[in-house]
Amino acid sequence: MEITTFELLVKRIAPPPADPSVARRVVQGYFLTIANLEDRDFTYQLEFHVSRPNPVDPDRTLTGNAFVAIDIAGENTKLALTEVMPSPVTPVFTTRFRLPAKQTASVQLLPDLTRPGLLDEANPDVEIRGFVRLRLPALRRGVVLRPQSDRPVKVLLNPEVRGTFLPNDLTARGGDFDQINYPLELASGKGLNEVEPDRGFFPIDPVIVAEVAGDRPVLPDLINPPMIDLSLLSPTARAEVLAETLAQVDPSAENLSTVSDLLSKLEIPIRMEPTNR
Repeated sequence: MEITTFELLVKRIAPPPADPSVARRVVQGYFLTIANLEDRDFTYQLEFHVSRPNPVDPDRTLTGNAFVAIDIAGENTKLALTEVMPSPVTPVFTTRFRLPAKQTASVQLLPDLTRPGLLDEANPDVEIRGFVRLRLPALRRGVVLRPQSDRPVKVLLNPEVRGTFLPNDLTARGGDFDQINYPLELASGKGLNEVEPDRGFFPIDPVIVAEVAGDRPVLPDLINPPMIDLSLLSPTARAEVLAETLAQVDPSAENLSTVSDLLSKLEIPIRMEPTNR
């Protein structure tokens, strides 16, 4: 489900040629308060769909400019922020977190002020915007990814923007700090929402395929093959990965029969047969 738009900033409140002595810098982040209203724990996934300018500008992407943290009832804990769908138009970054039953968390997408030289720049220009999507991803259960629930999951959502105005001289004692915060309108128009669980499917992993198919690997000579989490890919990309993987199968009648039996057990409507050339 789509939640809101977002905007991260590290820049002066007025661009040059405004007088930098009065145009203070603002650091702005995105905060999402989310409550799990169910009686069991769930793993949630946030997707940040970023608008990319043309030409490419390193100050307009989350890569190297932002991080994600979560706080349930203690200190902030950093979460992984991964670009999963490179695109010339809308790059997608994801993060996952587990939220216990009846618990409320603050998830924060913040500018990374540890970027070398960022706060020393006379006119920093980090400005990143896009929209946020919340998902209930399918999770691995044995050799397949299965839905976490057989029905929509209830959550309470409260998104907001928080910003801090920094003094021009950060080394001085005291300083002129001010803060702002304001709520963002939810796409659903309400705080109480239901998240539809992602459907399950079979993840392409040659090691698992070999284990299920028997003692003879279907895809030989692969050492520590990478796991491809299809839940992070579009339907078209999933089909491409499946086709590319199946194309690597040794096309002997025995192998093709083994793969067909495996796909049938996993309820994938594909059957492979040898062809006469």
